[in-house]
Amino acid sequence: QQTPESAKPLLHLVSKVEETLQAAASPGPIVVHCSAGIGRTGCFIATRIGCQQLKDKGEVDILGIVCRLRMDRGGMIQTSEQYQFLHHTLALYTSQLPEAGSH
Repeated sequence: QQTPESAKPLLHLVSKVEETLQAAASPGPIVVHCSAGIGRTGCFIATRIGCQQLKDKGEVDILGIVCRLRMDRGGMIQTSEQYQFLHHTLALYTSQLPEAGSH
């Protein structure tokens, strides 16, 4: 199996990284690297960017995120399973966001 069974741990990790960055006096860059640096790494980075887009704009451009990442590092999001997992993860994140009209 190339992807986790649940997206919840990844979303939890992204949330904890965001909290840590917010609390840091002078946050530096985030360094992310798996064995090859493109599959799991790409999923984490794309998830973080996608969550930010959803918070900021209420929509996400998953293909655009992956294309942009691949311009910086070829092969990011290596498999169709990882791409589908990214969609699933961001759909789960969207379902957890407060309704736009409920502020």
